[in-house]
Amino acid sequence: MNPSGIYKGIVIHHRSGHVQHRFKHRLPWFLFDLQTLAQLQRGWLFAINSPAMLSFYDLDHGARDGTPFREWLTERLASHGLHNMKFKVLCLPRFFGYVFNPISVVYCFNNDQELVATLFEVHNTFGESCTYIQLCNSDEPVPKLLHVSPFFSMQGHYEFTVTEPMGSLKVAIRYFDDAGSTLFAGFQGERIAFSSRNLISTLITAPLATLGVTLDIHWQALVLWMKGLRIYHKPTQETQHG
Repeated sequence: MNPSGIYKGIVIHHRSGHVQHRFKHRLPWFLFDLQTLAQLQRGWLFAINSPAMLSFYDLDHGARDGTPFREWLTERLASHGLHNMKFKVLCLPRFFGYVFNPISVVYCFNNDQELVATLFEVHNTFGESCTYIQLCNSDEPVPKLLHVSPFFSMQGHYEFTVTEPMGSLKVAIRYFDDAGSTLFAGFQGERIAFSSRNLISTLITAPLATLGVTLDIHWQALVLWMKGLRIYHKPTQETQHG
């Protein structure tokens, strides 16, 4: 079986606290096995680091300077004492040349195919990113390092929960703001094969998946602003943590 795949499912966001807000939408989330990435190429349909209807670019991940994502991850995990790792990344590819990944989930396996850590790569709409690494034997809360939403302060922490990418997949992200608000962002999906037929089906049913993510972020922000939520301005580099 191809170690890469596509998970078709639903994303749910639920904010609680002074203002309640909830929305959900369908999303095809792709799982890429970085060890066999080159084998996934399908000409004009799917390509690696070159234009296609769907494409995976190293430039969209890690160092974001074209350094192979797998190489960057190897160095990043080695700095935490984890060596000889194999990686599968859950993210969106470029759809017709465009992508924005609010979060990418990287599963880190040892040589025995045991999941030992999960890396969460978070991007904001200002072109910035940061990573959080969670060992599988740890459930410690993770302090917030990056300004993401203008409706949450930098004073808070995350709790990440993921299942291994098997026939089905669940991702749960909980954020707790020191001001008393919370956010739950979750995804649940079922796996289909990474095949030309399913790639074409995905393009037909969700041709604007990546653009829709960006538009939805701004639309939901407008709704929250209209509900009267306080806006926290982006910290300067001197004051932003990390």
